[in-house]
Amino acid sequence: MKFSPSQAHYALNVLISQGKLRVAHIRKALKNRESEIRSLRERLAALEHFSPAAPARAGRKAGRPARARKPRVRRVRMSPRVRALRKLQGKYMGYVRRLKPAEKARVRSVREKQGIGEAIRLAKSLAAKS
Repeated sequence: MKFSPSQAHYALNVLISQGKLRVAHIRKALKNRESEIRSLRERLAALEHFSPAAPARAGRKAGRPARARKPRVRRVRMSPRVRALRKLQGKYMGYVRRLKPAEKARVRSVREKQGIGEAIRLAKSLAAKS
């Protein structure tokens, strides 16, 4: 049987008012919940200690959880010019994505002849009309 939080609150109030349940019992149950969570975490740490990767971590102290390492992110160095071109490319693709095939062809031809800036302006105006 599942209760919503409001139903559980109501039921606890009724039981307390009828004298069938005391506030101390509720506090004890919540305290036991926290100790049970702590116990489960300790058991999980012990199980992780005996995993197949355990020989690599054998030098570590028992009972101490391993620190999760952040994966190294390879940063690509980009010149300001390349960054600006990629930003323009993103704007262009964002506007062109929403256009119909005939409008896309028109924007593509403008890009080839007059450049990406003019193509973005045309695509933006065509997207506004749609």
